[in-house]
Amino acid sequence: MNGGAKTAIHKGAMSVSTMEWFAAAFAPRRDHKGMSTPSYAARWWLLVCTGLSALWSWQVTDGFLVMAAALTVMVATPLLTLGWYLIGLVSARIPARYILAKAERAHQAHLVRKAAETTQP
Repeated sequence: MNGGAKTAIHKGAMSVSTMEWFAAAFAPRRDHKGMSTPSYAARWWLLVCTGLSALWSWQVTDGFLVMAAALTVMVATPLLTLGWYLIGLVSARIPARYILAKAERAHQAHLVRKAAETTQP
């Protein structure tokens, strides 16, 4: 058996796995009321961007807390805005998912109750 064939199959599996991860990370999330909430990628971007900005600003200001905090806010704000805009462009092409299966059941039950209320006189 050729080892190359095994690699090709493995690569095919990796691409599907990568696409599933990509969709899971960038899919907009819906809560129990059906309201749209940020994707996991947007939430991760907040933590990564703020953390890296804080580390950089701490080093630049030689540990002066007030200046480091101010510089973190000044640097992170435009980076967050740009990142969230780009994440939003990607997320617009991916169907929304519920945060939890329980949230989906709660929202579906709410829709059923609402439909039942409107059909009754």
